[in-house]
Amino acid sequence: MPTGRFALATLGLAGVVALAWFGMIIQIGHFDVDVFLRAGRAVRDGRSPYPAPGTAAVYSGSAFVYPYLTAWPFAVLSRLPDADTVFVAGSVLAVLAGVRLTGARDWRVYALVVTASATIIGLQMGTLNAWLFAALALAWRRRDHPGSAGAAVALAIYSKVFLAPVLLWLVLARRWRAAAVALALLAVLLGVGELVSPLGTASYLTMLGQLGRAEALAGVSLTGLLANVGLPMGGANALARGAALAVLAGCALALRRGHDERLAFTGAVVAGLLASPVVWCHYLLVLVAPLLALSAPADRDGAPTRADGVPTRAVGRPSPVPIAVFATATWFLATPHRSTAAGLAVTAAIGTPLVLSCLLAPGVRGAFAGPRRPTVPKVTLVASLTAVAVALGDIATMLATVHTPSAHVVGSYLVFVGVLALLAWAVRTTATRSTTERDGHGPASPRPTNSHGLPSTEDHAVAPRGVVAP
Repeated sequence: MPTGRFALATLGLAGVVALAWFGMIIQIGHFDVDVFLRAGRAVRDGRSPYPAPGTAAVYSGSAFVYPYLTAWPFAVLSRLPDADTVFVAGSVLAVLAGVRLTGARDWRVYALVVTASATIIGLQMGTLNAWLFAALALAWRRRDHPGSAGAAVALAIYSKVFLAPVLLWLVLARRWRAAAVALALLAVLLGVGELVSPLGTASYLTMLGQLGRAEALAGVSLTGLLANVGLPMGGANALARGAALAVLAGCALALRRGHDERLAFTGAVVAGLLASPVVWCHYLLVLVAPLLALSAPADRDGAPTRADGVPTRAVGRPSPVPIAVFATATWFLATPHRSTAAGLAVTAAIGTPLVLSCLLAPGVRGAFAGPRRPTVPKVTLVASLTAVAVALGDIATMLATVHTPSAHVVGSYLVFVGVLALLAWAVRTTATRSTTERDGHGPASPRPTNSHGLPSTEDHAVAPRGVVAP
C-alpha cells in the first residue's frame, strides 16, 4: 500500500476507534471486569473469589464463576490505578491484533470488527471475549506450529469452557501434536486449579449448572430458545448438545470428502455456541475468527495440502464483504448499552457508507468464494429459505408467547439462523473443485472434439493412427 493511502487508512481507523471509545465504550461501568478485579483482590488476600454454591448470588450477575486460575492475572492487574480502563483498552488492542493475525490488511475490516455491536457490548462490559477472539485468531494463524496453536486453544478453553469443541478442530484436521499440546496444558491448568482452588471440581460444575438453568432463558442460546418455546430445560439442553454433535459429525464427514480445514474450525466454534446453555450477544465476537478465515479467497482447484493430505489454508487476504454483513447483523440483533437516538444516528451516518463501500466495491474476488451456480435457481433458493426461516420464527414466537408471555425468542432464533447460515456458507466456501464435481455441482467434463475443434459425435475415444479402436 502506498504511504499516502496507508496514512489515510490509519487515520480513518484511529478515528473510528476513538469514536467508539468515547461515544460508547466508556459510557457505562465495566461490570464484568469489575467482577474479575474483585476476584483478583480476593485471591491476593487469600480469600475465595466464589459465591456460595446453591445460592442466588451465583446468578446475580456480579459473581465470579470462572475457573480459579483465571483470577490470577487480575490479582496483578488490580494493583494498577484505573485497572478496569486499562483492561478494556487492552481488549481493544486484542481485537485489532486478532484481526491482524487472520491476515486482514484492509482498514475497513478492522473498523467493522471494532464497531460491530457484539464487540462494543463486550468492551462496554469488560468481558473476556476480545481475548478469546485473539486466542482463536492466534491458533488459526499458528496452526502449523503445534506449541503456540495448542497453547492458544488450551487457554481459550480453560477461560471459557463453551469453546471446548475447538479442541476437536485440531483432531479433525489431524493436527495431532497441537491437540496433544492443548490436552497437556489443559490437564496442567485443571490439575493446578484443583490443588489450589477453594472450590472443588464437583462443586464448581454444580455452580455452572445452576448458572446455566438461571440464565439460559434470558440469553440467545439454542437451549434458551428451546426452553422458551415449551421444552423442559433438560430436554432443551440435550437437543442443543445433540445439534452441536451433529455439526461436528458433519464437519468430520465433509473433511473426508475433500473440504478444507476452515470448515472444521468454523464448525468447532459454532458447535461451542450451540451446546452452551448460556450465550449472550457479545459472545458472537468469537465467530469473527472463523468468519475471517472463510473470507480469504481459496484456490478453487484445491487448497494446498500437508503431508497427510489434509487441505490446510486459503489463499489471499480476507475480504471485507462478509464482515460487513456480520457487523450490520449484530446491530439489528442488539444495540450497545445506553444507546441514544443521536448516538445511533451518528453510528448509522458513519457505518452505512463504510458497509456500502464493502458491499458495492467492484472486483471483490472471493468474498463469497464457492462454485458458481445459475443466478435464477440461487435467488429462488434464497427466497425459499428466507420464507421458511420467517415462518419458523413466527411459530417459535407464538409457542413462546403461549408458554411464557414474557419470553423473548427473537434474538435467540436470529442467532440460530445466523450460525446455520454461516455453516452453510462454510460448506460452500471450503469445497474444492474435486468435491463439487463429485457432488454433481461442478463444471461438466469437456466434450471430446475432433481435429477441427468441433464436438465429436463418437462416444468412444479416437484411437491413435495404426491402432485399432476396440
